[in-house]
Amino acid sequence: MRKNITWPYTLLGSLLAILALSSFPASADMAKVDEVIRFELPRAPLTPMQQKQLPQGAQNLDPGSFEGRYRHPGGNDKKPALVVIRTCHDASYYDAWLDRLNDWGFATLTFSRCQPPSFEPDDATIPAFDWKRGSLAAIGALNFLAKKPEIDAKKIGILSWSRLGMIPLSILNYEGFAQFFPHKFSAGVALYPFCSFARGPHGGPILIIAGAKDSWIDNTVCKRVERVSRQDDFPVSLIMLENATHGFDIPQFGSPKQVTRSQINPDGFAASGGILGHDKASEARAIKEVKAFLNKHLR
Repeated sequence: MRKNITWPYTLLGSLLAILALSSFPASADMAKVDEVIRFELPRAPLTPMQQKQLPQGAQNLDPGSFEGRYRHPGGNDKKPALVVIRTCHDASYYDAWLDRLNDWGFATLTFSRCQPPSFEPDDATIPAFDWKRGSLAAIGALNFLAKKPEIDAKKIGILSWSRLGMIPLSILNYEGFAQFFPHKFSAGVALYPFCSFARGPHGGPILIIAGAKDSWIDNTVCKRVERVSRQDDFPVSLIMLENATHGFDIPQFGSPKQVTRSQINPDGFAASGGILGHDKASEARAIKEVKAFLNKHLR
């Protein structure tokens, strides 16, 4: 006569657990993300003069928040990321760059100086050579990314164009503004930037890609930045593209031509019109160099 077999509860539970685990993948991949978000700008630190004149415990005013676009390529591992500061041109002009950055495996947080609802350049009532709140905005975007569990906080870089390229160049100066905040950028890329605010030494590698035919910014300053940084821990890399003018990597700019101030300078800097235009070969070279640089320093 057959006897019923009695399974111990502990053994039965273990078998059921094994069966349950085998029915599902060990870890589910995070889906791709493409969403509009808001991030907070940090308070600027008090200057030495403010510290002398203001009572103890005083702070600068809350600088508010910015709107940005957060994109994540998906996957189950922590991703490197880039803060991407585009110009105030049509946002779609930069979609090709965002697509390829995501295809390369980088998450991105993109924003511009022209914020809703007015879309007027931030802090540009009086035109200036710099954007004073730009570094605060970059740090705010960095903080947003660094707190994301799906982002590798130690592998966050910054990328920008034109006169906004001064932000990657200046914010990696470890003796400058960024020293007051805990999170740091690991690398920076600036395409045809305004180099006058690029004083080093820098706390991470920087790539500058400029156009030899760019008449809207002074390339001699970028060349000097590269030259004086050669003995630094992180010397600046400068690539000068022979046939490139300002805007060489944006097809929507069309063939190089003289344009008005508003066409080349929607961010409201103290600058006039100039030559703006796309060059296919220069764009391809820039894509190749940026990819190699990011893979080397943010992987």
